[in-house]
Order: sequence, then C-alpha cells, then structure tokens
Amino acid sequence: MQRTLFRALSAVAIAALISTAFWSSNPASAHSSQEWSFSRPSEFSLEVFPHDTATSTFSDSWGNRRSGGRRHRGTDIISPRGTEILAVADGVVKEMGTSRLSGYFIRIEHVDEWITSYLHLNNDTYGTDDGDGGRWTAFYPTLQEGDEVVAGQVIGYVGDSGNAEDTIPNTHFEIKHEGEKKNPYPYLRDALEREIQDRYGLDF
Repeated sequence: MQRTLFRALSAVAIAALISTAFWSSNPASAHSSQEWSFSRPSEFSLEVFPHDTATSTFSDSWGNRRSGGRRHRGTDIISPRGTEILAVADGVVKEMGTSRLSGYFIRIEHVDEWITSYLHLNNDTYGTDDGDGGRWTAFYPTLQEGDEVVAGQVIGYVGDSGNAEDTIPNTHFEIKHEGEKKNPYPYLRDALEREIQDRYGLDF
C-alpha cells in the first residue's frame, strides 16, 4: 500500500492529503482507522525518515519476487533524482562502494549491531540520466568510511544506479540486526508517523 508523503500549507490541506495518501492509495480495498494501527518496532527506531518526506513514496514490498528467483529484502523509497539521503540514526559509516546490483551504496553501523543500508545512489550528472556520474554524484562530498554520522546528516543522493537503471529513482533501504535482515517497512512507517505528529501535531 503506497504511502505518499507530503508537506502542505494548512492543517486542513495536510489532513486531506494524509487521508488520501494513507487510506485510499490501494484501490482494491478500503481500510479503517483500526487497520491503520500497527505494532511499532520497540528494539530499534529510526530517528529520522531517510528522505525529505515532501517528495517521497514507499510501500511494503518485503518478500516480493525479483529476477533470478530473488526475494525483495528491503523497502524502496521513491523520490526525485538527487534528493538528499539522510542517516536515520547516529552511527559509523562502515562501507561506501559500488556493485553490479546495488550500484552506489552506503552501510552504517548503529548501536547493538544494527546496520542500515542505502542502495542505488545517484550515478548521473546533474539534470540527466546518463550514468556518467560517479562517487561525487552518489555520496556527500566529504563523507568517508569510518566517519561518525548523526541522525539527519546528509550522506548521499537518490538515484538509479545498479540494477535500478530501468526504474524510477529510489533508495533501496535495508535494516539488518546481528546479520539478519528485517523488514524495514514498519520502522519507516513509525518514523513517518512520528514526523507527522511532531511537525503538524496530528495523531492517528
């Protein structure tokens, strides 16, 4: 169920957008306010949402089939190319690099063996989809492996590198604990709800 994230100029407009985005984005079914309730992650939380929520959408695609018999083990957060990617919690940059499937990626280690990963960072020169960018278009210019980062710090930029070249720009976001991947969707949804509550004073 796709969640459209937003900013608006008035509380009325905000409430209307939230209602439309959160309740009716799945035309196959109607959802009650009780169904909106969900179990918040208790063991680890994202201090901030990894993209600017004004321009982002995401859905629960955990376990969906992918090419080569793979299963999707993350959440794709869709935003315009070049959108800033933020560290979701304090931590240390453990790896920055590129690979055939992931494209440009960053992995951050947090407390108690929690790791977040950000894949498909930007590989295009400004205003294009040419694939001629590089580390300077993918990563924040001064970021290096071993750096300590704080929640909300810019670490990179949204793109479509790796096997996302034939898709719209997005960040494939992963969470891992003690080597085991977790479905990021509840963590992202929790972070989004808290941001809406803090920014607009709205409850769900």
